[in-house]
Amino acid sequence: MIYSAFKHKHPVLPESLNLFLEKLRPNAGQKFQTLTQALFERPTLDDENQIAYAFRQPVNIVNSLLAKNRRHNFRFEQRRNKVERASLVQRYCESFVIPQREDYLNLIKKDGRSRIVTSFHCGDFLYGSASLFSLDSNQRSKYVLSLNRSCDACYSNLTAGFDRGALGPKSELLLCETDSLQLSGILRAGNASILLFCDFPPGLNETIEVKFLDRQAWFSIGPAILALANRVPLLPFINYSTGNSSYLKLGSQIEPELLPSETLRMGAKRITQDLVSFFEPVFLENPEQWRFLSLLPGYFSKPSSGAISRC
Repeated sequence: MIYSAFKHKHPVLPESLNLFLEKLRPNAGQKFQTLTQALFERPTLDDENQIAYAFRQPVNIVNSLLAKNRRHNFRFEQRRNKVERASLVQRYCESFVIPQREDYLNLIKKDGRSRIVTSFHCGDFLYGSASLFSLDSNQRSKYVLSLNRSCDACYSNLTAGFDRGALGPKSELLLCETDSLQLSGILRAGNASILLFCDFPPGLNETIEVKFLDRQAWFSIGPAILALANRVPLLPFINYSTGNSSYLKLGSQIEPELLPSETLRMGAKRITQDLVSFFEPVFLENPEQWRFLSLLPGYFSKPSSGAISRC
């Protein structure tokens, strides 16, 4: 109350007074307990400082970046949870550009193996992945491993935008309900693609130490382990927007092979590093479009189980 009232009346403040008022902010010292908070609320002062350190930028610039990130997340949720007119959805879907479209079509034509498509929660990853999967044959099984189940409005919009190529509710698998045996069964059945995200927030799945932003960080090891164990390739892709268009960037397909003298875990760490290195330059160009930007400090310390709630 004091914080918001004073800041409204005195938007330009001496630095020392501004810091004092920041400490009065209701959540200035309270860590996020849920993902909902992380998407739409400001992080603690300590986390803001850590994010500023990671970017080598002043805190006020990072605060502006975090505000853009919250607006980005809000627009994403609005688009996902509200039924839109079919014409608007179709126009939005047409704004997604796949520069490597022909390369992808040639790949899926020549290589019919089951495949793990790996990505990050960047840009409009929902419509981005739907755009990519819409190029696959309708006879191919397609799945997405999600943190939370999408609502009916989301699937209604996807159907309006992609018609028969749209993913339906049966394609969505929940992280909390799906184990590696189920995923392995889908892959080994053949002619299947599973979208797995490599950046689930700390504490929600098994991670491994890699290099990110010139620091040691922890990212999901699951996609790499699953690919090696089932001998299926991984195809990294990421979505980001510029102006009125969204772009899908594809990486090189990664074969499920261990190098000489590598153990399974060593190979999984190498592949996970490749995936994170693919993500990093796009992230640095578009940091406000990464869904979990406010949770960045958590990726730099070894997570404990259940560090944050999925809700």
